[in-house]
Amino acid sequence: MKHFTKSISTIFVLLIFVSGVRAQDTTTVAVRAKAKDAKFIGDGMGGAMITVQDAVSGDTLAHGLAAGSTGDTKRLVVKPAGCYDTLSTPGAAQFDAHLPISEPTLVTITAVAPYGEPQTRITASVQKWIIPGKDITGDGVILEIPGFAVSNEKPVADSTYMVNQAIPIRTHIVMMCGCPTEEGGLWDSSEYEIKAQIRRDDELIEEVPLKFTGETNFYAGQFTPEEPGAYKITVYSFHPETGNTGVDETEIEVDK
Repeated sequence: MKHFTKSISTIFVLLIFVSGVRAQDTTTVAVRAKAKDAKFIGDGMGGAMITVQDAVSGDTLAHGLAAGSTGDTKRLVVKPAGCYDTLSTPGAAQFDAHLPISEPTLVTITAVAPYGEPQTRITASVQKWIIPGKDITGDGVILEIPGFAVSNEKPVADSTYMVNQAIPIRTHIVMMCGCPTEEGGLWDSSEYEIKAQIRRDDELIEEVPLKFTGETNFYAGQFTPEEPGAYKITVYSFHPETGNTGVDETEIEVDK
């Protein structure tokens, strides 16, 4: 009985030791995706898909969705934080990567976002050394996602129109975090170039300015085709001051 009790005690100590090694070998890195000139990319836009890989072997060490809110507007945009100030607030979108490393490891961290908007996804990545047991929390690693989320509503893809028929163009434009755009707003669309390039059989034939409709995030215009063919409508939003750019494309047919 005494021998049995001693054996159980030994096993218990070994389990504690093994658990301690495992905990020590798992290093946590918080990862966030932030829209250029805006806020964190969170649940409203489907979050950001995060992948952490060993930069040498290519092995995937962690993979998951950065979820949560877009964070605090004042801290992120209105009065941005200083050099060592914290950008994030509780609940702001993040993914906690738990990395099973036992030695200093160079990793490649990749974000694909906004994940809920396939037509506008952008991939950003960075490499960083991670030291076992040295967690990186708080703001963690922030990857910037450039662009605008542009989504064409009219005309409907693959629809058919007639020659000399006025074709309406209507598009929805927000920041990559889903933050609103409008003339005179915090994200002031009067500073952006918003146009639709019209191509017939791959030849650029016209560029149509799209105007703010008065409804937040929506911009519109129209064109009238003079010849039949396959048309591609490429809507873009471009901010000359920062180079931020977003695009969506729609293809239609025009018959005689």
